[in-house]
Formats: sequence, structure tokens, C-alpha cells
Amino acid sequence: MCTLLVNATMIAMELKSPEEILKMLEGYRKIVLFGDSGCAQMCDVGGILQLEDMEDFLRQNGKEVLGRIFVEGGICDTNNIRQELIKNQEMLERADAFLIQACGVATQTLTELMPEKESFPAANSKFLGSMPERFVHEERCIMCGDCILDLTGGICPIARCAKGILNGPCGGSMDGKCERDPDTDCVWQLIYDRLKALGKLDNLRSIWKVKDWSLARGPREIIKQET
Repeated sequence: MCTLLVNATMIAMELKSPEEILKMLEGYRKIVLFGDSGCAQMCDVGGILQLEDMEDFLRQNGKEVLGRIFVEGGICDTNNIRQELIKNQEMLERADAFLIQACGVATQTLTELMPEKESFPAANSKFLGSMPERFVHEERCIMCGDCILDLTGGICPIARCAKGILNGPCGGSMDGKCERDPDTDCVWQLIYDRLKALGKLDNLRSIWKVKDWSLARGPREIIKQET
């Protein structure tokens, strides 16, 4: 795990456990791995070596890894990732799912650009150290430390719901819009539509556990252990 200053945003992340990754990928055989040269590489999560290690691990556990896509700069750079998607279109179409060895924003970027495929988060994004000042950004991840994008179809209710609701929309949403801002889509409507398209509405039938906000409480410090 590490932190990196990129575009005035300091990000920390760490890989999920092998058990968590295999559980997410149950029922999916043909996998494409994604990493990048930005935060993912510097955090020893999605660099070239980590992608190679993940490929070996998945193959040992019965998965077929069709390939690895390493994005120079960052997956969250839409222009960069679009070029990679075009270049690798044939391989991506054969995949059952994508495993994203980067932050939650990267997983959601792939979800938005290729909604016909499922993108799963291989890492837990931990926190942001500072915020951008001059450029416009759309919030997608608050680094809560416990990523649930595998349950919500790649769309984050923690970051994109004004109330951070975990079990469906509030009573104020109307016509698919948030009661706080009529120009903002209700994220739970987006999640419902996404899960319906995936045939995974059963994900919403369970009452999810109360969010453990202690994982996101600061101030925090990360010290990388020497290996």
C-alpha cells in the first residue's frame, strides 16, 4: 500500500484478499486484467509485476486470463482508456468479466465505458489526501476502505448518494432524480437499472450490514512494511 500525488490528489489503496477476489469472480471464467502506471503501479496494486502475479494466481485457481491491459497514466483518464478499449476490442468482447487492479474510480470508469461487461474491483481504495483545485471532477469514490462495487453493478452509492444510503433510495427521490438536486440522477435508480440489466436484482433483496465507518476515519497514516 502507498500514497501518490497525482493531479493534486493523494490516493492510497491496497489489494483485496485472494479469497475476496475469487469470491467476486465466482461464475466468471474468462478474465481481462487492468492496471495502470499511475496510482495503481505506485501502490504495488496494479503495476506490470502485480498484473503478472494476479494472472498466475487466477490461472492456478481455474480462471482463463485472456490478457492484461496496462494503461499509461491512469485508467480514470477517459481518453487513455478509450484508446486501449479500441485497441483490444476483440479480446474484451470475449471476456466474461474485467478485474480492475486500481482504485474505485477506475472500476466505475470501465463500468461506464463498457456496461455490457462487469468490472470488479481488485483493490480497496483507502483515502484521498487532498482535493483538486482548478479542474472540474465528478465524484465517484470516497475511499471508504471497503469497496462494494461488486454488489452494486459497479456504481457506488456511498459516493454518489447525498445521504450515503446503503439499502435503496430514500422517499424523496422522484422520476429517477435526487431530491437534493433535480439535475442529479438518483444513484439507486442507476444501480437498480444496472443490476436489472445484469440479471442480478437479487443483490438488492438482502439487507446489507451497517457501514463500518471506522475504516474511513482519520487522520490516518500508512507505513509500508519492508519485504
